[in-house]
Amino acid sequence: MTWKELLQDALNQLGGEAHLEEIYSYVESSSQKSLTSSWKATVRHELERASSDSQNFDGNQDLFYSAHGLGGGKWGLRSFVPTVESMDITQDDSGFPEGRAVLRNHLLRERNHQVILLAKKRYLEQHGHLACEVCGFDFEAHYGEIGQEFIEGHHTKPVSELEPGEQTRVEDISLLCSNCHSMIHRRRPWLTKEQLKSLLVSV
Repeated sequence: MTWKELLQDALNQLGGEAHLEEIYSYVESSSQKSLTSSWKATVRHELERASSDSQNFDGNQDLFYSAHGLGGGKWGLRSFVPTVESMDITQDDSGFPEGRAVLRNHLLRERNHQVILLAKKRYLEQHGHLACEVCGFDFEAHYGEIGQEFIEGHHTKPVSELEPGEQTRVEDISLLCSNCHSMIHRRRPWLTKEQLKSLLVSV
């Protein structure tokens, strides 16, 4: 398996986007390669070589994107497209184990991405389209097909506050546009969607 293939696999398994530390942990735990002392630099180099967001892009496969801008430490896989239709989930599947402690070389708490997909599925069933629960922005209405079924899922309870085995319910997920999601995280403790809505300024 090449480095590019390994990093694609890592981001697929990590939900499409992940911080470098999460990618490192995945590579370290699953790589069949003999890792050298500079392997983390190789990971960063390979991500940049296959990303048009980077000045180091080699012009071949544009596989990755920088989720928070270069230097932000979070990368995404361009081909990762979770679909709502592929989910076979019933109304009874309203709780998911969250914050499972995974021992790799350090302790990492995992998010369960299925709960966000279920939140999207339920919102679609109720409203017929996906829109930000704060400002009402609809990605498909503004961007067409590329924006279809796109919205970000916000966990209202930080993963650091989850107890081992604690479940996240669909009701614990807010569906937000990228701007509102970023604004909710601008303060500690996080703003609620109601608080953020009250801050919206008409333009």
